[in-house]
Amino acid sequence: MSEYTWEVETLYVSREGFKDCATAYTVSSGSGLRFTKVDLKRVKVECVEGCEWYAYFGKMKHERSWQLKSCNNKHNCSRELKIGIMHAKWLSKVFLNKIAENPKIKLTTLMRKAYTKWNVELTKSKASRIRQFALDELQGTYVEQYRRLYDYCHEILRTIPGSSVHLKVQRPPEFASERPMSGVDLRPRFERIYVMLDACRRSFMTPCGGWLLTAMGWDPNDQILPIAYAVVEAETKDSWTWFLQHLCDDLGVDKIRTYTFMADQ
Repeated sequence: MSEYTWEVETLYVSREGFKDCATAYTVSSGSGLRFTKVDLKRVKVECVEGCEWYAYFGKMKHERSWQLKSCNNKHNCSRELKIGIMHAKWLSKVFLNKIAENPKIKLTTLMRKAYTKWNVELTKSKASRIRQFALDELQGTYVEQYRRLYDYCHEILRTIPGSSVHLKVQRPPEFASERPMSGVDLRPRFERIYVMLDACRRSFMTPCGGWLLTAMGWDPNDQILPIAYAVVEAETKDSWTWFLQHLCDDLGVDKIRTYTFMADQ
């Protein structure tokens, strides 16, 4: 981005798309750009006082895209160490993968990475906001993925007939005599999921039998394959009983009596 060439009539998908591009250019080039005009139809970016660089953008008529209307692409300023245009939300997108790998990443680590990558200084408060914005984004992504589990279960049953799927959720308490408080999340929350794929069950259920290793099976062809798996809230007597009851229902009580169960500890 430090070598990015600003060309008049270049189109950008949105105002935010252009602002992100301008921020990336500013951080990479070390210039002191700032937004001097931002409204629903125009955006103007200028460099520090005394520098002639500027870029002027406008919204296209009858469409959502924005266009670079005019610019002066020459700088006559020195590199900046503190860049005001480098806001925390933009940086949270840049560091999203790093924070996803280590949600407890230290603020000093983010500050050091910014200085190493762009030679710019971050304050501790900005590094804290960066980490929180990224965590909020990741948490929202995880919530959306959990909401798709219901569709996932039905897709298994649709595409692999004979399979067994059980999804258990925690439902909020009933408010029979009073209205729920404002702001209380009444959506059901994921608790457990049990899955047995029919092809794996049939491969395991042969006259020769096999060894059952918790939720894994070892068939007569010496292939280790998943028989059933479950994700539970904790490893408790209740969750194990719930899992084994579904397993017995799917494999058959008479058949399962001939198996040897092995668990760690």
